[in-house]
Amino acid sequence: MDKTNTHRSRITWLRRITHNDSINSIAKRTNIPYATLYKRFQSEDLTTNEIIIIARSYGINPINALVDTGVISTDEASGVRGGNTLRLCSIESLAQEIVRRNMEGASAPVNPVHDD
Repeated sequence: MDKTNTHRSRITWLRRITHNDSINSIAKRTNIPYATLYKRFQSEDLTTNEIIIIARSYGINPINALVDTGVISTDEASGVRGGNTLRLCSIESLAQEIVRRNMEGASAPVNPVHDD
């Protein structure tokens, strides 16, 4: 996707998630100045920071918003996966998970345990 289409898709995303709210309504809800939003609509672009602010203001996960607008890929949003994730766990966490799965007769992760 070229840069123009990416920018246009950001404004399309904005219109979709705001249900075509007016620029004034979006400005009030997000605390982004009206003049800034007006310029963004004219240039068909949004900055990454604005995407995050708008997403939060409209109750949307900012990571999903960044994927939807083409700022980051789905792979980037999903972070570390698979075997690499295991390398980040402590021996104790791994042992607890093995015991939990053994006790439940489970081989797949269910309700992952998070270290606090």
